[in-house]
Amino acid sequence: MLSPFNSSVENGVDFPSEVPHLLVVIDTEEEFDWSQPFSRDHTSVRSMRSIEKVQNLFDAYGIVPTYVIDYPIASQPDGYLPLQEILQDGRAVIGAHLHPWVTPPYTEVVNRRNSFHGNLPLDLERAKVLALTACIQDRLGCQPIIFKAGRYGVGPNTVQILRELGYEVDLSVCPYMNYTREEGPDFSNASPWPSWLGNDRDLLEIPLTVGYTGFLKAWGYPAHQLIDSGFMKTLHGPGLFSRLGLLNKVWLSPEGYETWEHMELVRTLFHQGLRVFSFAFHSPSVESGCTPYVRSNAELEQFLDKFRRFFDFFFGEMGGVASTPLEVKRKIAISSIEFQLSTKTF
Repeated sequence: MLSPFNSSVENGVDFPSEVPHLLVVIDTEEEFDWSQPFSRDHTSVRSMRSIEKVQNLFDAYGIVPTYVIDYPIASQPDGYLPLQEILQDGRAVIGAHLHPWVTPPYTEVVNRRNSFHGNLPLDLERAKVLALTACIQDRLGCQPIIFKAGRYGVGPNTVQILRELGYEVDLSVCPYMNYTREEGPDFSNASPWPSWLGNDRDLLEIPLTVGYTGFLKAWGYPAHQLIDSGFMKTLHGPGLFSRLGLLNKVWLSPEGYETWEHMELVRTLFHQGLRVFSFAFHSPSVESGCTPYVRSNAELEQFLDKFRRFFDFFFGEMGGVASTPLEVKRKIAISSIEFQLSTKTF
């Protein structure tokens, strides 16, 4: 399905700062085997006992991260108790993250198509977002107004539902990705630039930071599609072009990407004018053996070291500052009002 959340550089909003701002977003969720079919039985949140390992890093760098939490986290003490103290101390912001297969009401068939909640009927999708929102309010005592779809699975009704429930920022767009083969959304025309969802300017989209580096970066998505299909795919085209410095699609995430890739991506997008960057990962990766990215204690140390090296680069060489989704929205909204006033004829 073509995503209604598509945005480009042309319709992205101007961010009123020359200084790059960094958001850290954690998809805070249950542990499950990503290679297996979806199941309502997999709701363990034991990896949350290790969340302080990464929170301590954020504290050291003055970062207030955004934990977007799903229903298994919000509904179980092992999930929400580790977040209570962090939240009460003002060390984090809480948002909502919807995994529909483990969120009530449990009326739909559990399958790949329905794992993208935007494919669900309007009433069912709304009921699940409402159940998650209410659970977060009950267990953590805060009204979540930041949302990120599980599996980036937004659909044609999602904006309406988020507005009805008072959400102000969405983090669901995954630029240059196309999930239609899995019956999910198509973000191939989306960019990492923030944009307003609709004309009311009440719901801001801050996409994941995904982009292209290398000699062919100007051709980005079309070039990457070409080298990832047909004969080039048999030659492992994307990996070959990356090693040759020709084209590399990079996510600003420590999961599957290295610090040198993060640095190239940030430099490239900063040169193109982007000033809001989102560093994202999944909470189960902070404990070894819970995701494909961290399978041992040694890999966990390497994983955490990526945080340190990237933060040193961003706050050092780039002269960046830490921010939150709501701070970004506030600055954009104020800038928009000031611009309107400056152009108004009295």
